[in-house]
This record gives sequence, structure tokens and C-alpha cells, in this order.
Amino acid sequence: MNNPFQYWRLCFAAGPVFLLSYFGFWGILGFNVPPLAPSLTAAEMASHFQEHANQMRLGMVGAMTFAPTYMMWGLGITKVMETLEGGNRVLSKLQLWGAGLTVIPIYMCCVFILAGTYRPDTLDPGSIQLLYDMSWLTISICYSVTTMQMIAMGAIFLSDRRKTPLIPKWLCWYSIWGGFMFIAEDIMPFFKHGVFARNGLLNFWVEYSIYFFYMLFVTYYLFKAIARLEQEYKAGTLVFPGNGIAYGLKANA
Repeated sequence: MNNPFQYWRLCFAAGPVFLLSYFGFWGILGFNVPPLAPSLTAAEMASHFQEHANQMRLGMVGAMTFAPTYMMWGLGITKVMETLEGGNRVLSKLQLWGAGLTVIPIYMCCVFILAGTYRPDTLDPGSIQLLYDMSWLTISICYSVTTMQMIAMGAIFLSDRRKTPLIPKWLCWYSIWGGFMFIAEDIMPFFKHGVFARNGLLNFWVEYSIYFFYMLFVTYYLFKAIARLEQEYKAGTLVFPGNGIAYGLKANA
């Protein structure tokens, strides 16, 4: 293995690419930041889809095109996690599966809105309203796969015995706390008004802000971590066997 860190930075960079593309396409063009109010009538929802159909189509197509960058980002986290986990790799695999499975509700929420904008002039207003509701129920209530990813990441980096850990302890706890915080999304289906509605303070502004900053913080420290791992590898304290089965620190850095 001439360069065991090949493509890692590419995976790390995929995180900001996902954030920017999803915010721009799904969020701004797709009218999901903030989401359309659940209190809108079916006729009002249908009128919105008809008026902004092309813009929303572009938003959903763009968001779906860049959605796999989230899984790439998760793979980058996994590679760093594996340097701590050695041959076990249970938590690193859980994190990777969580990242990969998170892409599914990301896709599906876009598909539902895209379907509503495909024939907005002929669809029944109630069907358009249902499709938009399904979109938000999917992306909000399927949080558990992302929770699995965040808790696995936080747990493994808490085990880092370096004097200065690769990922700060506060961010590890932030990751675990943020993963558990998503349980508040389960309240959303019971409300159409107020702080618990899909466009309310808790469900949207608090929950999604927690995750937005989580991705930014993690990406920043991933880039710092790979610089340290490369130094450890050159110094001979980080071992990568040729078969790639297991690796880890010879001694604390």
C-alpha cells in the first residue's frame, strides 16, 4: 500500500458538497427551507406546485444527483474509525451502513415531491398534498438510521487514547446527543401547527440545525485527523498491514 490514505480527503470533501447541494436544490429550489406549512389546504398546496413546478423539479433532480455524496462522506468517517477499531470494525460498519441507509429517505423524499410536480395540472389537489406530506414524513421519521451512524461514530472516537484525540471528546458527545435528539421527530406527525409541526421551531429549526453544524464540525476535524494520521504513519506508529485486514496504533501518539 503505497498510499493508504488515497481518496480519503475526497470523501471528506463530499460532506460539504452534500450540504451545499442539498440546501440549494432540495431546500431553496424545492421550497423545503423552511417546509411548506402542513396547515395549507390541498388547493393551496396544489396551486403552489403548479406555479413553481419547473423550479421544484430542478431542485429535486439536483438533490437526487448529489445525494450519494453523503454516503461518500460516511465512508471517509469509516476509514478514520477503522484506525481505532482495528480488526473488530463493528462500529465503523454500523456507521457506514447508517450513512448509506440515510441516502434512501433522502432519495424518497425527493421522489415524492418530483412526482407531485410531474403532472401538477392533472393531479387531484389531495394527491399533491399527500405526496408532500409523504416526503416530509419520510425524511423526518426515518431518522433512526442516521441516529445509528452518529452514535457509532461518537462511541468509537471516545475510545481514542491519544493525549489529543483525533476527534475532540465534546464532538463525540455532540454526535451521540444529536443522534438521540432526533427522537423528537416522532412528535411531528401528531401536529399541523406550532413548534412540533414540520415547519415548527423544534422539528425543523432546532433538529436540522443540530445536524447541519454536526456535519460541518465533523468534516473540519476529519481533515485535521488525516494530517495527524499521515504523520503517525510516516513515523511508524500507525500500522497498515498489506492485506488491509487490521491496523492501529503501535503506541499512543
